[in-house]
Amino acid sequence: MVDMSQYKKPVRRSLLQREMIGGIPQLGLLLIFMLSVIFIYGFRFYLAIIPIVLLYFVMRIFTKKDQWFIDILLNNITQKDILIP
Repeated sequence: MVDMSQYKKPVRRSLLQREMIGGIPQLGLLLIFMLSVIFIYGFRFYLAIIPIVLLYFVMRIFTKKDQWFIDILLNNITQKDILIP
């Protein structure tokens, strides 16, 4: 019988964590960037910077607790509703 406790290899924490840009996932950052482009350059509404910055900090707070929060939220929003009789 082979003792498996001898065959251990360390796992780096960076391999287990998601890749984040600025503390939020890439999809959340893309969403914030697109909203800022639409409101600031498209509509010339420069006061939209304030809610966009607040949205960034809210996303960052939620992703500190759960790294998959933004993906789960967007998946539930875009999920097709099915009525089961």
